[in-house]
Amino acid sequence: MKNTRFLILIIVIAFSFACKKDSKITDIINPTASMKCKIDGVDWSAQTRVTTIQSNKVIVNGTGSLGSDVLNVTTFGITTKTYTIDPYNAIVEFSASFTNDTNKPDSIYTATEGTVTLSKVDTVNKRISGTFAFKGKNSQLFNKQITAGSFNDLAY
Repeated sequence: MKNTRFLILIIVIAFSFACKKDSKITDIINPTASMKCKIDGVDWSAQTRVTTIQSNKVIVNGTGSLGSDVLNVTTFGITTKTYTIDPYNAIVEFSASFTNDTNKPDSIYTATEGTVTLSKVDTVNKRISGTFAFKGKNSQLFNKQITAGSFNDLAY
């Protein structure tokens, strides 16, 4: 009887390890992921990125090395195409903003015109890539030019 219990215990333990879900380190670390742009001609790069797709929107947030500089790009659609803000033709297909200090409301620059292109939306591997450029204005009507923007291979 003791041998039978011991054998059953060994079989249960063996199956427990055999059925254990593999840990995918590649889901946590994505060395090819990046988000970068030029802000008024100065290189900027996100140190951390959070990307989600919800309610037919792609939301990409990046935080720079200072921790209080944040860039947000949101498209109102999830298909590969170019999304536009054109104030002259009342077209608003995305929103975007940049702040260099999250503690100061007048440092938030909201997109008033520009484009975001989703070039890759991989629903199997849950990766997204694209480009962006926009002109932003703050509450005091100062401008920021965000150019040469790209996000590559971001997991969502």
